[in-house]
Amino acid sequence: MKACVAVAEKDVNEAVRSCLAAQERGADLVEVRFDLMDHLPEDLAPFKQVKVPKIATLRTADQGGRCALDDEARLRFFRRVVRGGFEHIDLEVSSSLMRRADHDLRGANVIASYHDFEKTPKVSKIVETLVSVASHGRLVKAAFMVRSVSDLHDLVSAAKLFSQTQHKFILLGMGELGEVTRLLSDRMGCEFTYAALERGKETAPGQMDIATLKGLGQKPIITGLTGQPLGHSYSAKMHDAAFEALGIPGRYLKFPCSEEELGQLMSVMRDLGINGMNVTIPHKESVMEHLDEVDPTAKNVGAVNVIVNKDGRLIGRNTDVTGLAAAFGAAGADVRGKRALVIGAGGAARAFCSFLRDQKADIWITNRTISRAEEVAEDFSAQTIGHGEAASERFDAVINCTPLGMAGFPHELPIDPRVFRPGQVVMDAIYNPRITPFLAEAGARGAKTISGMEMLIYQAMDAFEAWTGQRPAYEVMSGAAGQ
Repeated sequence: MKACVAVAEKDVNEAVRSCLAAQERGADLVEVRFDLMDHLPEDLAPFKQVKVPKIATLRTADQGGRCALDDEARLRFFRRVVRGGFEHIDLEVSSSLMRRADHDLRGANVIASYHDFEKTPKVSKIVETLVSVASHGRLVKAAFMVRSVSDLHDLVSAAKLFSQTQHKFILLGMGELGEVTRLLSDRMGCEFTYAALERGKETAPGQMDIATLKGLGQKPIITGLTGQPLGHSYSAKMHDAAFEALGIPGRYLKFPCSEEELGQLMSVMRDLGINGMNVTIPHKESVMEHLDEVDPTAKNVGAVNVIVNKDGRLIGRNTDVTGLAAAFGAAGADVRGKRALVIGAGGAARAFCSFLRDQKADIWITNRTISRAEEVAEDFSAQTIGHGEAASERFDAVINCTPLGMAGFPHELPIDPRVFRPGQVVMDAIYNPRITPFLAEAGARGAKTISGMEMLIYQAMDAFEAWTGQRPAYEVMSGAAGQ
């Protein structure tokens, strides 16, 4: 993967130092943002020290820059940088200078660029823009703000279509959701991608630093998390720590996604060769219809929390069940043959019911929508009970599988606290915060509590191994999560 470092410094000397540092860190090209300098330089000779190809950019305000010069003044400056040894000139697609470039900027390769810092248009509009510019023989660069998985899907689809024309192009997504297009630009068919010299020196939203980008090598393992919301998640810290500890070139990203966008996200996984994905609420069940295969454990649970991309085939797995078994085992909590209450009826509840069934526990399920509880109960030979009735029964284990108490959700108990008693085992599937109102109340009433963080760590270890073939140490992932 070729990378160009975009350099934005206030004067020539600092710009040259940054270019040389970028060259040393593996940059294949450098872009000098002259429009961000305090003053346009008269002497360009210092740039001759830089041996990698150089791009001169004098970006106009409507395209995200600070250049206020008219076209004639810009043209005079561009002629000087060409004479000064710059191999490439970056011009906006809309610039009138584009029509004069062949005659007035001979000796330079022109990159025709377009930026939309607000949105990503539909596939047809993206392709139309690329075709229009490329028809003039230019290397076309377009960057769009990616605000949703739908935007990301359209960008990747446009790249897939346009790459069939054999024209050279660069197509990038800005923003957090666009980061994957920068990491995997070569898989999109792009000539190169853009990077910052270091963190804090980005010239566009979503740029990563050159050392990190080059450190990922030619075949990085890209994984991530989908669901909604994702702000509470520790998964990125945990998996990135595991990549680093094991010396595996990889990156873990977030893909917040609505249920309607799941099919599009799965298409992006296939098209870009994203190696794996974690699935969290509320998609653990609905994602199954978009997969090529679901393994027996996930099929029995009726929910998927891990997707493995095996040569374009997406395989659903469930590591919540094994994560649960490990968490209960580590806590010394034996629920074999015991009476257990599961609160909730979603994907997490199904994983708990599968684990409890393996332990031959007597399973009871309660949920605000009792019909949902009845569906889960039927699948796991369990019984249902109303919220009000549960408090008068005696249970050896009580498990919360609702989002109540999670960061960003109502800070309230999912059940009448009278259900708790001394000697019980109480677990919350929620891991942020570590001590939820549910666990705090149970502990105050004498129950033994298990944080959802334990389940998160163990299931993450299993997921990481499924994606990479290597198992991270518990201490690495727990340390990254601040345990």
